[in-house]
Amino acid sequence: MVRSRLSRSFRAVAGEAASVARRVRPARAGTARILYYHRVEDEEHRSCVRPAAFAEQMRHLRTDGYNLLPLGALREHLDARRSFPERTVIVTFDDGFADNFHNAFPILQRESIPMTLFLTADYIGTAELPVLRDRAGVRPLDWDQVNEMARNGIDLGAHTLTHPNLTEVDDAELRRQVTESRDRIEEHTSVRVRTFCYPRGDFDSRVKTAVRDAGYDLACTTMEGCVTEDTHPFSLRRTFVANDDSLRDFRHKLEGSFDLLHGARAWLRREASHQAAI
Repeated sequence: MVRSRLSRSFRAVAGEAASVARRVRPARAGTARILYYHRVEDEEHRSCVRPAAFAEQMRHLRTDGYNLLPLGALREHLDARRSFPERTVIVTFDDGFADNFHNAFPILQRESIPMTLFLTADYIGTAELPVLRDRAGVRPLDWDQVNEMARNGIDLGAHTLTHPNLTEVDDAELRRQVTESRDRIEEHTSVRVRTFCYPRGDFDSRVKTAVRDAGYDLACTTMEGCVTEDTHPFSLRRTFVANDDSLRDFRHKLEGSFDLLHGARAWLRREASHQAAI
């Protein structure tokens, strides 16, 4: 109940912030916004967007004039330190749940929207993808589904083998998680994997260096915000799309009015965790 009230308060303030931002300066000028999803299913879970809502969001991107790019296209702009075309948006999915194939993939095909799918490689083709903190028993994709998506324009990225906190593993395990996840995907799909996503967004300079040294081009975090021409290619900020986001919320997130609020909420969570540890 408290979380619900806080969520509604955040949305109300974000709406006002969006109105102010539009009056002060054009939204998204020269930046790119990376959206990230986990599941698309009719289920009450924060990381589970309903198919009808997802369809509405993708239709909005397609019909409202957004510049929809694959994730890999960002590297050229970052290397040249060149600003992005107005209203640039990238769609990504984390983990590799089976509903991505059944529910999200047909919508993306219908709207001709590119997407990057980050796979937790050890769980693909098994009975369960145990990566959500508060939800068990969810099926992952199998390799046939992954291959069909790849054949139809979905880019594949690596999300480690088993979804550990990479800041807590030793150097040998870090290298294994980073390199073997890519190798596993390439072995099963014959698709070159150039992008990486840190599980739960946990990374530090050691992890970032390991990903760079493994030969990836880009790596995504869960830090809120947009990508500018000055963004480090292995610290890409993204925008989370949640179960209870209305289309109005979705539009505000595209405009960036939720960025400051999410940053403040993340800081408060870190502070609460720090105080609890004292």
